[in-house]
Amino acid sequence: MIGFWVADCPVRTDHPDVRATVYVQPNKSLVSVASWAQEDVTCHLHVDWKALGVDPAKVRMTAPRIAGFQEPARFAPEDGIPVAKARGLLVILDQD
Repeated sequence: MIGFWVADCPVRTDHPDVRATVYVQPNKSLVSVASWAQEDVTCHLHVDWKALGVDPAKVRMTAPRIAGFQEPARFAPEDGIPVAKARGLLVILDQD
């Protein structure tokens, strides 16, 4: 686990009130995105792909369905990710 408070965390967001913590495994990581924003926002993930050992051309970014927490979604590396105020989501980054 590399928390958002760690200076060299390999996943960050472009929104000052939305933070990312990453759980790293070979070829697969789980990103926990949490919002302290006062409104719903859209943010982008800034990923150090090399640090994660994932090729951005081959990555799958998915938010799995978790009952009572989040609906399923797919993202591309350049996509904005919607985050509800005072909520969060889990995004899996993996490749074949």
